[in-house]
Amino acid sequence: MSDFQEARALIRAARARHAGAPAGMRGAAVPYRRRGEMSIPAFRNPAGGDPEVDGRAASLRVMAKAATLPVDFFFYDLEDAAPDDPQYKPLARRFLIEALRAHDFGDRVRAFRPNNVRTPYFEDDVVEVIEAAGHRLDAVVIPKTECFEEVADVQAILRAVSRAAGRDRPLSIEVLIESPGAFVDAERIAGLEDVTALIFGAWDFARTLGARVDAQRWLDDQAVARQTLPILAAAHGKDAVDAVTATLPIRPKDPGDARAAERHAAALALARRDAEDAQRLGFAAKWILHPDQIEPIQGAFTPSREEALAALDLAARYARAAAAGSGAEVDGDRLADKAVVGADWWRVEAGRRAGVLDEGDLEATGLSWDELRRAAVTADR
Repeated sequence: MSDFQEARALIRAARARHAGAPAGMRGAAVPYRRRGEMSIPAFRNPAGGDPEVDGRAASLRVMAKAATLPVDFFFYDLEDAAPDDPQYKPLARRFLIEALRAHDFGDRVRAFRPNNVRTPYFEDDVVEVIEAAGHRLDAVVIPKTECFEEVADVQAILRAVSRAAGRDRPLSIEVLIESPGAFVDAERIAGLEDVTALIFGAWDFARTLGARVDAQRWLDDQAVARQTLPILAAAHGKDAVDAVTATLPIRPKDPGDARAAERHAAALALARRDAEDAQRLGFAAKWILHPDQIEPIQGAFTPSREEALAALDLAARYARAAAAGSGAEVDGDRLADKAVVGADWWRVEAGRRAGVLDEGDLEATGLSWDELRRAAVTADR
């Protein structure tokens, strides 16, 4: 047996080195959960209106709506939503600060999107907004990313601004992946400590390639980039957020316009289809542009009560079988080992967050949440 002493020493040293390594699993390093992320313009000026007066009223009205919409995550947008004009960008910034300070947003995740770091607007965007309303924010959405080094610099900048503003923790960073350079560096970007999500920007990604976004074909046309991001994000315990659906659900102006109603319904069905596809691929959420998209998109990431209860029952049966010495449980026509139970476990967590499951459902299993989760997803130690 002495011949194996060297090998055993190597095994124990390897175990000690790697015992604390986090499992590569979606969302393990993300402090919040959401199914949809909605962009809210920070600037809206009626045609012919005075930006200071009419623009302020319209902008605040739009941003106030974010406090009432049933969306999990919203961000006020200073980038694409405000014209690239030094006359309007400061107004958008001022209106955004006013809106952040005015409303009770409940348990929604709150963020804003500044202009990118290469613009002359970024400095005032991050300093003024975080200084005045950083205590109301959870995250920052960073657009037009080109490389890892850029996001690393943004992380250092946001930490410095947050410290100066008196925040006791860094803001989370969600990074738009919408260029070839950002895509190539996406895995390194996901590894940055404050980054919580990679967001696929389908339209800018197509623009940089000279490609097109077709509402019906983009799931296939952009499949390589789109399907890669959840993998790269999960490798570092982060999330991936899917791109917008290409067709907006324009509400019929005339309730009797059957053709317009059909187009509206088709646009909502398209959003639901895209979101269901994203959910199957491992995206944690999807970008939302229109209030009517909230229900179909967030609904695609929400299991039915029947689905959530079935997943909970499987986890409980597996946990009890494991305690009795079995490593697998027959579930219909499946042999449910830890991998199968863990794949279904996402429905339990999503159902609990969405209120589909309640504490009574968990108590009925006779097991604690920690016992169930340990059986379903915790890596062997």
